[in-house]
Amino acid sequence: MESEKLKIEIWSDIVCPFCYLGKKKLQQAINKLGVSEITEIIWHSFQLDPDFPVDYSMPSTKYISEKKNIPAEQLHEMRQYLENQGKLYGIDFQFGKALSFNTYNAHRLWQWTKKFNKINEAKEALFKAYFTNGIDLSQNINLLNVIENLGLDRTEAEKILSSDSFEQELEEDRYQSRQLGIRGVPYFLINNKEVINGAQDDKVFENVLSSGIKIMQLYRLRNSLL
Repeated sequence: MESEKLKIEIWSDIVCPFCYLGKKKLQQAINKLGVSEITEIIWHSFQLDPDFPVDYSMPSTKYISEKKNIPAEQLHEMRQYLENQGKLYGIDFQFGKALSFNTYNAHRLWQWTKKFNKINEAKEALFKAYFTNGIDLSQNINLLNVIENLGLDRTEAEKILSSDSFEQELEEDRYQSRQLGIRGVPYFLINNKEVINGAQDDKVFENVLSSGIKIMQLYRLRNSLL
């Protein structure tokens, strides 16, 4: 690895609370270490349930309970834990409002925002729309509202949704995830070498990033001596 940047690749889905937490934990670690200028974040799509019905939504708590066969009491404890964790990172989880949906179109629009360097802002906006505001993102009109609020062209976004644009990008991300053996998200790949699975403890993010930076510095030193 001889890049001048600390490359961080992330596979995630919009309906994954741990992905939202992981995003915040990563950003916190980057800020704490003061390495934002030398960090390159590359986002990848990962659909947790690509077979979920299109143009349909249902309460996420009901979906998770039925899909994972989780008892109501256990689900309540999980929600409470995530809500408490979220508050530590400025996330207002409102699981009672969240509506599960097929994230295919959301991912395609999200991929499109890369063209305008809006990928991080779009991810944050979609997370907030889903987890905090309880917006039904199975409906294209609501997806378009989120995109338009980012300052992007609504008409162009509509063209994306009415076509198969960015399906290839999603397929490439699927292929890469299979090659890497990714079975769950968030999945963080640092400098094509070190991996963080899930929304790990803050120290894990800090230690892995610090290790990546040290390797970069060693390469730079070696190159300067050649």
